[in-house]
Amino acid sequence: MQQKKESDTLALMIIDILFFALTGICAGFLSGLLGIGGGIVTIPLLVLIFTRMDIAPSLIMHLAIGTSLASMTFNTFSASFSHYRKKAVLFPIIKPMAIGIVVGTSIGAMIAHFATSSFLKIFFGCFELLVGIRFLLPDRKLGKDTKLPSFWPLSTIALGVATLSAMLGIGGGILNVPILSHFHVPIKKAIGTASALSFLISLFAALYFLLFGIHSAKLHDAVGYLYLPAFIAISLSSMIAAPLGAMLAHRLHTTILKKIFALALLIAGAVMILK
Repeated sequence: MQQKKESDTLALMIIDILFFALTGICAGFLSGLLGIGGGIVTIPLLVLIFTRMDIAPSLIMHLAIGTSLASMTFNTFSASFSHYRKKAVLFPIIKPMAIGIVVGTSIGAMIAHFATSSFLKIFFGCFELLVGIRFLLPDRKLGKDTKLPSFWPLSTIALGVATLSAMLGIGGGILNVPILSHFHVPIKKAIGTASALSFLISLFAALYFLLFGIHSAKLHDAVGYLYLPAFIAISLSSMIAAPLGAMLAHRLHTTILKKIFALALLIAGAVMILK
């Protein structure tokens, strides 16, 4: 009986790791293809599996966000490096926005730390619904006089994006790509630059979540709000998939994929809110 129980536990552990790896492949591919960190896909899947595991409901969202952000540092670095090799990363934009990112991620992580898991879940679900709707709408025509802001306005924009991103556990690419496109940055360079910004957001936000969760989330196989098995599996698999997405971003027309992605977001958002 004891041997059968141990065998069942091992089987479930293997299934969990495979599921984490599949999550990382999806996140990494989307990171490279669309310039997003992948958290908007990773978190619903982590919530799904954490709910099945023996984890307190009050910690599920915090653990999902922290793990998502930490694993995102690897796929966003991999994706942004691939874009950098194609000369699609604009460092004059990254430098001023980095200041806002350092401050904004600390604010967002602090808000998330003190928020309840239920609030974060509903907040995330609402955000997914809004993003899904936005992806279904046609792209707006840009005004000819919309110029890229100067240093401090760019920093302020980054502060807002980073605060929201840290609260949601996303890399911010879902916001930064349309923002940069609005200022007439060519779409391929907007995606490449957003990937680099997502790396900075996920890196600093993950560090803050690690610090805030040290004394709050005392779980087996976890450090702060970071669940190690998921972190390792997602990080490794996403690093493999991210360059593929980045390569296809420079070859494919992504309109149809965006529509499919939008429908998936609408379904995931509704489930997060209602479940």
